[in-house]
Order: sequence, then C-alpha cells, then structure tokens
Amino acid sequence: MEEIEAAESGRIYCRHDFTHLMDVARIAYILSVEEALCIQKDVIYAAALLHDIGRSKEYTDGIPHDEAGASIAEEILKRSSYSEKEREAIITAVRDHRGHYVPEEASGLIERLSYVIKRADKESRLCLSCDARDTCKWPNDKKNMNIKY
Repeated sequence: MEEIEAAESGRIYCRHDFTHLMDVARIAYILSVEEALCIQKDVIYAAALLHDIGRSKEYTDGIPHDEAGASIAEEILKRSSYSEKEREAIITAVRDHRGHYVPEEASGLIERLSYVIKRADKESRLCLSCDARDTCKWPNDKKNMNIKY
C-alpha cells in the first residue's frame, strides 16, 4: 500500500488507497446481502482489500494491475486459512475485477464474488463530488454520478 500511495501521491483522479479498498469491501458486502448472493463477509473483504494490490507492479513494471494483483494475492492467500475454492474465488475476483460478470451469470462463488467486486469498485467512486471530474478520462456514461450506498 505504501508503494501505491507513493506512486499516486500527485494523482488528482481516483486514488487506490486504503479508503478505496474499504469502500469497495463495504459496498460489495451490501450488494451481496441485498441480492442474496450468500458470499461470506470475510471472503468479500479479502477480495476487496486485495483487488488493487497489483498497482505497484503496474507503476514500476508496466504489468496490468489485475494480472499482477492475482499473482500477489495468490502468494498472500497461500498463508491463509481459506479453502482452495475460496482462494480461487478471491484470486479470480482480483484478476477479473475489470471483467464482465452480470447478475444473471453469477451462479457460482467465483462468478458471484467477481461480480460484486467489479460492481463495488465502480460504484465506490463518487464522481459527482470529484474536483477532477471535468478532466477525467472516463466517459460521462461510465462516471458514477449517484449516491447509492
């Protein structure tokens, strides 16, 4: 996190700090509960807290952060008490948090977790109150201009 925060210290757009990770975790958990997806809270929080961990490698080595993050998450999770299925779901959510999952496809743990992390990542951004929203590279239809959670 220190490497990511140092690399983003001058960034005026969406930072990937601990506050962002916790926002993603809380929103993903709310989505899971509201949509009855039956994902354990600690699994959601693990995926959310790890989903941007690869940003340091993206900044230093040019490796896409989702790919680098999946590799780093796998190393971290080897030392955890999560089951193999849970570890696979968390690693996949980290790798695919910029992916394409939609609720109708979210049948298994892997798909459900990837879906809530991806959606929470996008909905955690409060573009409507961002000082840099007019110069942001995101197209207007992709910006989160609502307060939902």
